[in-house]
Amino acid sequence: MIDREGRVLFGSLLVFVLAVAVSVVLEGQFGVSLRDGPVVAVLLFAGVAVAVPQLYLAVTDAAISPRSRLRFAALATAVFAVAFAAEAEGLRELVIATIGTGALLALVCYEGVAGYRAVGGDLSLDLGSD
Repeated sequence: MIDREGRVLFGSLLVFVLAVAVSVVLEGQFGVSLRDGPVVAVLLFAGVAVAVPQLYLAVTDAAISPRSRLRFAALATAVFAVAFAAEAEGLRELVIATIGTGALLALVCYEGVAGYRAVGGDLSLDLGSD
């Protein structure tokens, strides 16, 4: 029997495979390829296949730490963005790089807030003035 996490990950993989199959059909019928829209491809690969199930499990599943799921989602999104930005040109490359950078920046901000809360929110900045 597949556990809940396996069902969520398998479901996202199934949605990804269906989206790629629809893309192949659209390419055959209308000549529109997934390679023509690299931003959509990044959102499909990084979003549907990796980030969405990890973010869903971070909210609903307590077996694995939500922080580690968020880290994985952000880092995987950044890695996919770098891989797809290498193939894109012009404004598309900039948009894809912004997606990856935004994921890493969001992770840094999240870690900073989590660290601040772990200390108890009682940090003071002493500049040495009396």
